[in-house]
Amino acid sequence: MAEAALLLLPESAAERDVREKLSLWDWRPDSVAPLTDRQTDSVLELKAAVENLPVPAELPIEDICSLASQSLPIELTAVVPESTEDILLKGFASLEMKEERIETAQQFFSWFAKLQTQMDQDEGTKYRQMRDYLSGFQEQCDAILNDVNSALQHLESLQKQYLFVSNKTGTLHEACEQLLKEQSELADLAEHIQQKLSYFNELETINTPNFKDYPVYLLKFKQCLSKALHLMKTYTVNTLQTLTTQLLKRDPSSVPNAENAFTLFYVKFRAAAPKVRALIEQIEQRSEKIPEYQHLLNDIHQCYLDQRELLLGPSIACTVAELTSQNNRDHCALVRSGCAFMVHVCQDEHQLYNEFFTKPTAKLE
Repeated sequence: MAEAALLLLPESAAERDVREKLSLWDWRPDSVAPLTDRQTDSVLELKAAVENLPVPAELPIEDICSLASQSLPIELTAVVPESTEDILLKGFASLEMKEERIETAQQFFSWFAKLQTQMDQDEGTKYRQMRDYLSGFQEQCDAILNDVNSALQHLESLQKQYLFVSNKTGTLHEACEQLLKEQSELADLAEHIQQKLSYFNELETINTPNFKDYPVYLLKFKQCLSKALHLMKTYTVNTLQTLTTQLLKRDPSSVPNAENAFTLFYVKFRAAAPKVRALIEQIEQRSEKIPEYQHLLNDIHQCYLDQRELLLGPSIACTVAELTSQNNRDHCALVRSGCAFMVHVCQDEHQLYNEFFTKPTAKLE
């Protein structure tokens, strides 16, 4: 205690010395740093404000205890623990170790490892949550990418189909242009032929002896007419004969029965009718006025009937023989079947004749 008193005496003297020196700063008669009235009022206000200032909560427990032991007018608003053990107990309580005690080093290391694991888990929770959050976005992006790839595949398929249709359209357009070109050429050819035929149309007006050199021109005209008639007859007859030859050369096994044979012969001739119908129609129009055209028309009629007889004769004979064998004992049934067959053949031939000719002929009577 004596030593402590000795130590305190110099400190009290030093404090008095400092106070005396500080008082000289504001000594009125001879102050070192005099304060103005406003500054003095500010100092007094600060002094009044700090007299009841609470103790900071962050102040160490030792400093709080030392302040509390002194008779200072300080309001202790912070909770001041009674001892260091109280602080440790509250810390363990926050670590969920209120009922658990650590008495050995092994227990401490176990507790520390558990605490470190828990801290790592708590610290990694936010990262795991962020990872799961980003994983969800990744799945959504993958789904969108799959949809985009599927859309691209559909677009590629549509592009291929578009190119296919475009090529087909281009081909069709070229074919149409070619057909229009051929149509124009045929129209020009028909007009050219019409101009050539105009001379024959004027035959009735120039066939008179009143013109000069009438016999000479008439002879030349007869020669040209004879040549033209020969060309028309050759073309028509060759067309009919060629068609008949093609049908007769077909394999008989490809035609299973007579009914199919009649159908085949009828269809083939009907398909060839447009090739000669226009020419035959021109001949028919002139046959009433010019005998040469009438002779030509008769020859064409005879050629047509001969070709049809050549084709249908064997089939008709075969069908009649079959009907006779099937109705050998029933003459009424034979007559009915035969009449029905002949009516059917006559109707087909009448329709086919009208495909080639526009006027009737006495050869069918």
